[in-house]
Amino acid sequence: MASLKRYMMWLLAGVMGLFALGIAFSLMGSLHFGARSEHRQLARDAEQARVALARLMGYYRELLDNLTQDPELLDLLRAGSLEAQQDWAASRQRLLPDLLGLALLDPQGRVLGEAAVLRVGPRCQDDLRRASDLDAMPPLVHREIEGQAHVDLVKMVREPDGRTLGGIFLSLRLPQLQRVIDDSLPPEHGLTLYDADGQPIVRRGVVDGPAREVVMLMPETGWTLVAQAPMRRISRNGGMQTLVGLLTLVGILVLLGSSLVVLRRGVLRDINAIRDALGALARNDPVPLIVPNYAEFEPAVSDINRIAQTLKDQRAQLAHLSMTDPLTELPNRRAFESHFVRAQGMAERGHPVALVLLDVDRFKSVNDRLGHGVGDQVLRALAQSLEALTRRADFAARLAGDEFVVLLTNVEANGLEAWHQRLADHFRSELGTLGMELETGISAGQTWLKNTANDSIHAALARADRALYRAKARGRGRLVRDTDPGGKGAE
Repeated sequence: MASLKRYMMWLLAGVMGLFALGIAFSLMGSLHFGARSEHRQLARDAEQARVALARLMGYYRELLDNLTQDPELLDLLRAGSLEAQQDWAASRQRLLPDLLGLALLDPQGRVLGEAAVLRVGPRCQDDLRRASDLDAMPPLVHREIEGQAHVDLVKMVREPDGRTLGGIFLSLRLPQLQRVIDDSLPPEHGLTLYDADGQPIVRRGVVDGPAREVVMLMPETGWTLVAQAPMRRISRNGGMQTLVGLLTLVGILVLLGSSLVVLRRGVLRDINAIRDALGALARNDPVPLIVPNYAEFEPAVSDINRIAQTLKDQRAQLAHLSMTDPLTELPNRRAFESHFVRAQGMAERGHPVALVLLDVDRFKSVNDRLGHGVGDQVLRALAQSLEALTRRADFAARLAGDEFVVLLTNVEANGLEAWHQRLADHFRSELGTLGMELETGISAGQTWLKNTANDSIHAALARADRALYRAKARGRGRLVRDTDPGGKGAE
């Protein structure tokens, strides 16, 4: 590959004499003409800082919105115990280490659980109680405890009819904002973020003496961002210096322009290849391997090729994680909902598809007597049994808690009971392998997917759930079909 560096060394040697004659004048002239440019640059930098801060706050507001969509949350706020509500908040807090605190609130703004455990300070609780409208409460800053400075955000949760069930509270550490400020402007510039009362939240650097200033409002938070840069003195002979500088630059541009024509094809070819690769990355398309023309492009090209492969691997991993239950490693409810569409399509084409909803008998008793660790082992044992007894065409998933669902394709009605018995035997064998002697079993409710487009996932699960309820009522440890008469189930 040709060396761009070697070529530029010869080029710079040719222009060095001309540049040396005009460098001093052009620098002084650039100060004169650069005053406005510096102000515009300061404004751009301040805008970038404002956007970065707004993006960070927007991320945590979006995080609050996503937490309110948690399927467990509505039931937890309606009828959950304080312990369950605190455990929910603590588990989400552990998944988000950048947060200082996270808690559920009742409609009056009181913390559901132990505030100290959830890291909700007394001042934060006072602010929540005093707020007339928690949804409209602006971000509040607290610095009472050294090393625990933070910003509070609140999002209320409502029933479909608009009635307030409660809310979610989180505290964002101020160092998160400080990092955005620190990375926003050059070291000689100053940047300060003020709250609605004019008190500084975070700042970076102080400009001594005369300074140019740019003020940016952040209406979404009520905050104000102030950026400062030192003023530069301009020489009295700025006009002449500017003229000389321009003439010098014209001479340089003429020489460089003629040389750049030679470089144009090779450089543009490398740039276009990199641009196409970045575009493919943005579209999540396969990225072709880039082979540069110039050695100087080799490090960047190698990085892009490596990043493309890393992103491909990460996207595949994230797609897998989003569809997998972390405890049992079975597909989760989201994966089941996706697979149900394909199963329904097979049912509409005349293939028999059985939906079996099952759970572990007396599972709550196992958890209460032996602890959640043993309960988790029981769930994993059932998951392993399902994996062992489902065919490639079948699909098993964990919906929630001890509730599992299986889609069995092209299975005969009289084979369902035998399948359930094999599953129960395998489950007991798995428990025995773990050294567990538990009085438990598997109850199951079964329904057939209808060969009409009107059948839905909710309707099918409801039918199977009613059958499961009848299985529980008839003594547990059995399979009941939704088509069985009310007085007699499948034994």
